[in-house]
Amino acid sequence: MTLEFTKLHGAGNDYIAIDGRGIERDWGALSKAMSVLAFGVGSDGIVLAQDSDIAQIRMRVYNPDGSEAEMSGNGIRLFAKFVIDRKFALPGDNGLTVETGGGVRIVWPTMEGDKMVAAKVAMGEPTFIPDEIPVNTAEIGDLEIIKDFPINAGGRDMKITCLAVGNPHAVVITEDPVEDFPLTILGLT
Repeated sequence: MTLEFTKLHGAGNDYIAIDGRGIERDWGALSKAMSVLAFGVGSDGIVLAQDSDIAQIRMRVYNPDGSEAEMSGNGIRLFAKFVIDRKFALPGDNGLTVETGGGVRIVWPTMEGDKMVAAKVAMGEPTFIPDEIPVNTAEIGDLEIIKDFPINAGGRDMKITCLAVGNPHAVVITEDPVEDFPLTILGLT
């Protein structure tokens, strides 16, 4: 089966966009295969267009390991460009509504002619409640929120704040230059 895709990049993320409307497939396995640069296209995953019953279009996000994510802030902007430029869904006066695993989001595109050149996204209110993120607090006690919580990761002491805006984040604020921060040990986001 031939499957067309488009590789898009924005704000440090590369995604493979696919029109998956009406197609049944193991999208996680495809994301895993395509995301590895040495053997595939190389990406931060797949953003998949599907039909929606509650919004103009549905976006599913698959990570490079094949797991499905709830949402991606950069991914939804790239997804909006993909679906608008191809006229799969067009924004109305109130923007483009997109169903995600983290709920319905609204994208307000900036258009030049019939092409989208920029976008703003209503990401919703963040949640800091551990059970809603979700964060397993079994080893750290029953906390209302996890803010400036001390941890040691990769041999380095730091403080994290946990929150979710459609998908979980652990945020570290550092005074160190980003070049000196051990991203390759702690993980790129």
